[in-house]
Amino acid sequence: MNKIYTPGHVVNHVLDRAFAERHPITQMKLQKLVYIGYGWSLAVLDQKLFDEPIYAWKHGPVIKSLYDEFKHYGAMPIDHHSMNFDFDSSEIHFPRIPDSDKDVDLVLNIVWGVYKNFKAVTLRNKTHEQGSPWHTTYRPDRRNLVIPDELIKNHFKSKITEYLENARQAT
Repeated sequence: MNKIYTPGHVVNHVLDRAFAERHPITQMKLQKLVYIGYGWSLAVLDQKLFDEPIYAWKHGPVIKSLYDEFKHYGAMPIDHHSMNFDFDSSEIHFPRIPDSDKDVDLVLNIVWGVYKNFKAVTLRNKTHEQGSPWHTTYRPDRRNLVIPDELIKNHFKSKITEYLENARQAT
């Protein structure tokens, strides 16, 4: 399946796992996990998860709609899913990636398994590493610079290759 979702779809995938495992998750950590999931999807599936820009803000990569929806939590754990309100039907929807999209589900589950135990600040620091897409794009004197997908894709391809090589050497 090659469908582009919204950030809310990815957020709810992450939050479903976090809530099921009673694993508190803050807005900063959620931002980083969604960004990492996006990067892995570009690298592994050659597919964008959503069609929204990722900005290079002071504390790392940010998806603005996700920030706007959850910023009121500050550093407190998030306790509800992402939702959309349909003005035509007056219904609230909770976007979900369909079970039939096995590839996206697998990638996001791997990302959750690898990164769930990292603290938000650790993930922030990982996104700030020398040569990272954020590091390459961010300028303290400029606001809302978009991190190009090609930078994200190449970075995560390189990181995944590095992880696989380290795993091969460890066995």
